[in-house]
Amino acid sequence: MKSGQSKHGVFVFFHTIAAMAILILAMLGGDIMRAVSGPSLGDLLFTAVYILLTLSIGLLYARYVLHFSPNEVGISLKAPPLKWVIVGICLPLAVTVFYLLFTGGRFVKNEQAGSIFPYLSSAVFSTGIAAGVCEEFIFRGLILRTFQRQWNRAAAVFLPSVLFALLHTVNLRLGWVDFLLLLAAGTAVGVMFSLIALQSGSIWPGAVVHALWNAVVIGGVFIVESPASGLSENFFCRYELTQTSVFLTGGRFGIESALPAITGYCLVSIMAFALLKKDEREGGE
Repeated sequence: MKSGQSKHGVFVFFHTIAAMAILILAMLGGDIMRAVSGPSLGDLLFTAVYILLTLSIGLLYARYVLHFSPNEVGISLKAPPLKWVIVGICLPLAVTVFYLLFTGGRFVKNEQAGSIFPYLSSAVFSTGIAAGVCEEFIFRGLILRTFQRQWNRAAAVFLPSVLFALLHTVNLRLGWVDFLLLLAAGTAVGVMFSLIALQSGSIWPGAVVHALWNAVVIGGVFIVESPASGLSENFFCRYELTQTSVFLTGGRFGIESALPAITGYCLVSIMAFALLKKDEREGGE
């Protein structure tokens, strides 16, 4: 490896670790606030503190260490384009409807659940908005732009996406098929969010798509799960799959790493890439 490439690699590695440390620190701050605030305000305060710490520390790091402006890391005042809001709504609904129409299963109501509102609050705030904003800022704001500056756009799209996938394997006991499915799905969804960020020039469209996906698919209000993947106790209503194929259940990680979801990620990626190339052609005219 050439010395220049080695220096770039060390630089990228160090700042990637630093960016993820910011995310973990901010999450811990949110967890502390949720613990001391009680269940009624827990999700709201967790979300507020998690986002505030991630953005404030991250923007200071971007400005004084990485020398990025807020605009360069995708923080803009423009509202997300309507097309990405529509994609954010359609993607999780399409995957959910696929399972309801084309796979076998049964509906299960959580008999221990009282009101739907705690599940709705968790889905919207901590699982949806907080994760969507913070993860998109760290991965598609700080990390993607650092990779792009040091190497090129292809590396910035692909390498952090593989890292994003590998991080989701931590603390999971996975067989080889489970691992490969999760690696494929995590990389595909990372590429999707990266292309959305590059096409829009902002983290907000990806944050909307990310938040809506999390809220609908894993938020706990209504979830699709398989006993083969392990069943969650934190749900209001569930569609319990009778399918056993790992390609439909997604293995240990669940339907987010199954083929219907991966297909959805790839279709949105194709759309984002086509729009990006169209913007570049029009900008060059």
